[in-house]
Amino acid sequence: MNDNLNQPKGIRVMVVIAMASIIVIGSTSFAISRYVIEQQKPGKEETLRLANEAYDRGDFQQSSFLYERYIKEFDPSDISVLIDFGYSLHNVGKSQEGIDMLKGVLKMQPNNAFALFNIAVIYYRDGNALKAKEWMKRCIDKGDKPEIVEKARLLFEQM
Repeated sequence: MNDNLNQPKGIRVMVVIAMASIIVIGSTSFAISRYVIEQQKPGKEETLRLANEAYDRGDFQQSSFLYERYIKEFDPSDISVLIDFGYSLHNVGKSQEGIDMLKGVLKMQPNNAFALFNIAVIYYRDGNALKAKEWMKRCIDKGDKPEIVEKARLLFEQM
C-alpha cells in the first residue's frame, strides 16, 4: 500500500529531473554551438544561412544570436534580417526589443508590410489585443505587400 502512495511522488520527482535535464542540455547545446560559431567566424553568407536555418526550425535563441552577429559584423541595414531578428527576439522573451527593432525598420521603410504585421502579431501574442488591432490596421492601410495586407485584413476581421 505504501508503494502506491509513493509512486506518484516518485513520478513527480522523475518529471522534475527530466525537465531540469532538458534545460541543462538545451543551454549547454546553445553554448557549445555559440562557441563553435565564435571560433569558426563564418563569413557573411554562411552566418545568414545558419541564422535562417535556425529560424526555420524554430530555434529562435540561435537565430537571434546569428542575426545579431550578421547585423554587427556585416550589414546593419539588411531589412529582411532586421525583421527576422525582431521576431526572433520576441520568441526568446524579448518582445519589446523585437518591437523596437521592427519600428527601426519602419523608420527606413515606413510601409514595410512585414514589419507592420510582425509588430501586430507580437502585441497579440503578448496579450495586447488593442495594440495588435492598431498595428494590424496600419498594415492594412499602409502595407506595401498585397499578400501580407490581405493576411492582415483577414486576421483583423477575426480579432
